[in-house]
Amino acid sequence: MRALAANLLSVRENERTVIARELHDEFGQALTHLHLGLSWISRKLAPEQQPLQEKIRSLSATTTSLIQSVRNIASELRPGVLDELGLVKTLRSEAREFEGHTGIPCRFKTNTVNIQVERPVAVAVFRIVQAALTNVIRHAQASRVLITLVKRKRFLVLMMADNGKGIPRELIHSHNSLGITGMRERTLALGGTFALRGSRGKGTRLVIHIPLS
Repeated sequence: MRALAANLLSVRENERTVIARELHDEFGQALTHLHLGLSWISRKLAPEQQPLQEKIRSLSATTTSLIQSVRNIASELRPGVLDELGLVKTLRSEAREFEGHTGIPCRFKTNTVNIQVERPVAVAVFRIVQAALTNVIRHAQASRVLITLVKRKRFLVLMMADNGKGIPRELIHSHNSLGITGMRERTLALGGTFALRGSRGKGTRLVIHIPLS
């Protein structure tokens, strides 16, 4: 079952990579050409054609917004930033973005500037952090979050804690908790251990150990 889960996760990430590439190359280029075409038309219009100028400016702004949306979706599907920045800087950036979008203070701590791990491990940790932060937004009612990534001997340890209402015990093992199930599957597929605990009114704590090759 663990081998099957690992294979399914690998297939899923490969599919995301293909979709991200298609979005970036096909839709991104088409929207860019559309934006350039609108700019060309705008330059050809006479100054007195003000209604048309305003309409083109509106369409151009919409196109620019769509281009950014395509880039954001492609980035979510395939976290290329992991290749550029590495796991530590990527998680630090993720914490800053979470705080900026939600207003919830989010600290990131680590015991090393750079942790060299294989890409499947880096992707799994990144996806787990994303899923956990999504749960904080949707359910936790927290006012602060702490993300900790440390290397201990032959293990990579990820810890996340919030001060929210605390996840009920029955939801931790519920088949309907798809986000938690996904985090657990990613951890077990890498031979790691997964522990999630909630205390009513005191928050939720996630601890994951992943062996390093």
